[in-house]
Amino acid sequence: MSELHTMEMRQDWMLSPAGDSEPTLRTAHFLKPISNSIHEFSLNPSSSSSVLEPKGCPLKINFNGWRYPHTKWVRWVDQLKPKYESVWKKAGIFEPIMSTKSRIMKNQDLLYGVAEKWCSQTNTFVFPFAEATITLEDVMVLGGYSLFGDPVFTPLEDQEMGEVEKKLDDIERQERIIKSMAPTTSRWMDIFMNKGSEIEHEAFLVTWLSVFVFPHKYNLVKSCLFPIAVHLTRGNRIALAPAVLASLYNDLSLFKEIIVGFKKCLVRGVELPLVLEVDVQSPFYLVQVWVWERFKNLQPQSNLIDKEEHVLLRWNMVRALKIDNVRFAFDSAIDDFLWRPYVRYADKCGMYYPNDEISVPFKTDLDIQMLSFVLCLRVSELVGIECIEQYLPHRVAMQFGMDQDVPGYVSRFNETKEVAWNNYTRPSSDTSLYFPSRFFEADVTTRYAKWWKKSVLGPQGFNKNVVRRKRSARSLKFRPHHAALFPLPKLVDDDVPKVLKTMSSENSAEDGLKDEKNSDAPSSLPPEHNTLTPLLSAVEDCKTVSEDVKFKDGNSVKDGLESEKNVDANADAEATSSLSREHNTLILSPLISVEVCKNVLEDDEFKDANESKEAGLSSERMCEPETQGVSYSYLSDASIAKLEERIIRLEKLHRELKMARKSREGNARPMSGSH
Repeated sequence: MSELHTMEMRQDWMLSPAGDSEPTLRTAHFLKPISNSIHEFSLNPSSSSSVLEPKGCPLKINFNGWRYPHTKWVRWVDQLKPKYESVWKKAGIFEPIMSTKSRIMKNQDLLYGVAEKWCSQTNTFVFPFAEATITLEDVMVLGGYSLFGDPVFTPLEDQEMGEVEKKLDDIERQERIIKSMAPTTSRWMDIFMNKGSEIEHEAFLVTWLSVFVFPHKYNLVKSCLFPIAVHLTRGNRIALAPAVLASLYNDLSLFKEIIVGFKKCLVRGVELPLVLEVDVQSPFYLVQVWVWERFKNLQPQSNLIDKEEHVLLRWNMVRALKIDNVRFAFDSAIDDFLWRPYVRYADKCGMYYPNDEISVPFKTDLDIQMLSFVLCLRVSELVGIECIEQYLPHRVAMQFGMDQDVPGYVSRFNETKEVAWNNYTRPSSDTSLYFPSRFFEADVTTRYAKWWKKSVLGPQGFNKNVVRRKRSARSLKFRPHHAALFPLPKLVDDDVPKVLKTMSSENSAEDGLKDEKNSDAPSSLPPEHNTLTPLLSAVEDCKTVSEDVKFKDGNSVKDGLESEKNVDANADAEATSSLSREHNTLILSPLISVEVCKNVLEDDEFKDANESKEAGLSSERMCEPETQGVSYSYLSDASIAKLEERIIRLEKLHRELKMARKSREGNARPMSGSH
């Protein structure tokens, strides 16, 4: 069957993904399936782009899978490592376990910014320059998880393994009777650490899985992970990479749904609870590290690591850059995006990155690094613990050094987890496999460029003032200059999702392993009169501000400005009534005052969120990050200039109306001595 083929080679007209080259006819390599027509499958823009508005109530994100290592956990790892290191390596979990000793500093600006770009329809980020996504390659390289092995739902094979699971079940059940709930992971460690238990190793891996891989919302031990732990203690490899990636995709879609829903509720005036909450269960730190590895303009200074150290340690305890406008940084990163960052340290990645391109006959005894690379290239279904997600690497072929053509539609095989797993492990019909040079920079077909413009991009142009850098010399032979750069359109979804919920006031079960839970979240709402409600979502929305900004009594600013030159008594009275007598400010619809707008435009002193309780919340996040202070980075230079101009005009009108009122009052006052 043709769909079993992974790659296709043919001659085609190719040009740079940045559009800065003339089409060149050459032999190109593509990932399948490929669409027969640019009209066959169109990316739905409404599901791929949405921006967070300024908000009147905060959104609390619980990153339950983002755990900082506790001293007790690190001590347990160090105690068991000498005895079980060989078993961990055989099972393919040594690096993921050791990486739990590192600490990736959370930066929510980046997380909110990249989540805005997520498209649940394709499981990809849609940037103005191309699609990109977290792939199996990323999860293997950054997380250290295995692509191969049995699925996460594999049952236990023999009686001995079943008896071990029963012992774990009995202890878990006893704790439930005592505490009326499953044991916390902290309590679980107290039960087994340094107690000489015969099932300590299994209990250790249950803790690792429950805390760092498939965490529970309330830091509880998950009994459904017992069979996986029993398998791993015996060196049986479990394919954790597809399961972890499925959980990341699922949470990114949830995250995006929350963003879209929050925006819609604000725009439509839907009444929301004081605090909204969403739980992100996956190891979401991988999303942030993915951003750091690929976006040079967002990349802080990484650590130097030894040859034997895991790649993730490059980012241990690294503080994020201070980015004034994360959204703009993502949109303008056409020259800063690294399509293949891991080729720089190929010896650490477990992937095949040859210096020169090579084609090899397909055979079952391929090197494990070759097989890993090939598995990352195939469309498939990802079987997770609680979800099944579609994996579509043919949409992001340039991340693997392959050329990009219009991606074809892929049918789902997710009726059951068994069907989905068979799709992941299906045989290949490729007779030969192509491995691109680690130095090659891929191109796109001319019809892909047309499809991208038609399906995704808008006609109004994108960031025309951005200065582009020259391309590297090695790619110029394929890319004569040809300018073509287009923007993402303004996108709107129709349905408000049902996933918004009121945050519980009850505290979660305590766990010594959990991070400083939501320590970066604001402790209180912003002051009432400094609260910002929807004003604008992106640069293109600035054009509508003049139509949306109104006086409190319903007269538009536009009408008020048009009456500047002909101020009569009626206009004076109407405009004067639009002043807030309590706060002595002009009121902008719905709740934004001129004073607040001026603070938004002029404020650049919030360097650290801890320096001022009145810092408020950034528009690109609902919770303050650990590493950055408050910024109003959603306002571009263009929108700031427009708002400043409007404020100046409003102030001028205010002064004139005030002078006219005083003049009228002076004329109406009786002269001294008159009767």
